[in-house]
Amino acid sequence: MFALLDCNNFFVSCERVLDPTLEKVPVVVLSNNDGCVVSRSNEAKDLGIPMGAPVFKYKEMFSHNGVKCLSAKFEFYNFKSQQVSSIAQKYSPNFEIYSIDELFLDFHGFKYFDLKDYSIKIKQNILKETQIPVSIGIAPTKTLAKLANRIAKKYPEKFEGVYILDTPDKIEKALKWLDIEDVWGIGRRLGVKMRDFGVNKAWDLLQKPDFWVKKMMGINGIRMVNELKGVKQLELDSPSKKQSIATTRSFMEMISDKEILRERVETFAFSCAEKLRKQNSCCKIITVFLRTNRFRKDLPEYKNGFSVVLPNPSSSSIVLAKAANAIFEAIFKDGFQYKKAGVIVSDFVPEDERLINLFEKDVEEKHLPIMKTMDFLNKKYGKDKIRLASQNGKPTYERKLLSKEYEEFLKHNTLPEANFRFH
Repeated sequence: MFALLDCNNFFVSCERVLDPTLEKVPVVVLSNNDGCVVSRSNEAKDLGIPMGAPVFKYKEMFSHNGVKCLSAKFEFYNFKSQQVSSIAQKYSPNFEIYSIDELFLDFHGFKYFDLKDYSIKIKQNILKETQIPVSIGIAPTKTLAKLANRIAKKYPEKFEGVYILDTPDKIEKALKWLDIEDVWGIGRRLGVKMRDFGVNKAWDLLQKPDFWVKKMMGINGIRMVNELKGVKQLELDSPSKKQSIATTRSFMEMISDKEILRERVETFAFSCAEKLRKQNSCCKIITVFLRTNRFRKDLPEYKNGFSVVLPNPSSSSIVLAKAANAIFEAIFKDGFQYKKAGVIVSDFVPEDERLINLFEKDVEEKHLPIMKTMDFLNKKYGKDKIRLASQNGKPTYERKLLSKEYEEFLKHNTLPEANFRFH
């Protein structure tokens, strides 16, 4: 059996850890630039506030209903996520961290355990130690565990936040209840297409012949159907190194000043270099792109991007920032208001398996000890305490609605390096 542990309204729950007065209050957490809703309390959901709602369209509604709006604190959410996962991992030797607020536990071989009681114990321990409420769904496959978790969340009092799909009758009933677009891996767009063929519930999908499923979704569709039938197709994924890393940002205000935009691009390159070193990799290729606001038809539009192959693979913040700056100089044009920029690094090699170009100067061995020391100090004292002279130290996103509770929290706590990082 697989268990999916999912934190309830995770970002909002984290906010309530900081400020308990937010309990029972409609709360929404906003995106990096305070532009749209990325998390909602149950009270906010009951008001009909949709996920992704643009703030400027809902200001009056928020004010009328006493909705508390808060800027996202992703570094804090990452901190709480690590706390939750570290506790959950004690209850199973095999696990998969699926996202910032979800993880799978492998309960195969637990046949002599009362999984309901065992899971309630996990829930209670996590709540006691982290103050984060979670729901747990248990089933023979990962896809069914997702479904079981949805039921646990939908009916928290009835099932105590834990639901187990452990019989054919339970599975059939759940599949007849689940809307097709809510099946893990289908989504709204494909769901609409399937409804045109009379597939409205997950159960309806199981009634279709294999050739139809394969035509609609390919071989992954066949695997999905088998998972829904209770036949295991997906194993737990072991953590793997990323093969490309991107740091991109849409700015709250459009930027026309060249030096301000240059600093943002160099900061993005710095972030990519940090992430490379974290997985002991070096990149061969770096890409920079710039883009104006495509929704502002009243303004001149411009977008451009360019990639370069580095003379030698590198994870040095100095090398990557210098390369990003050179690309920036080549693609930047005056007279435009830029809304988005980004840096992408790709084509990785292990740090200790670099092939050096004999005709190009290699500075990696000189830079690496400096970079490692910088990473150590930033991990110990807080991110971006040590940075390049060209960086202004400001975050690459704007948050105008940070709570005083969070500011007070940061006075007394240093957040460790996160598994998930947002810039």
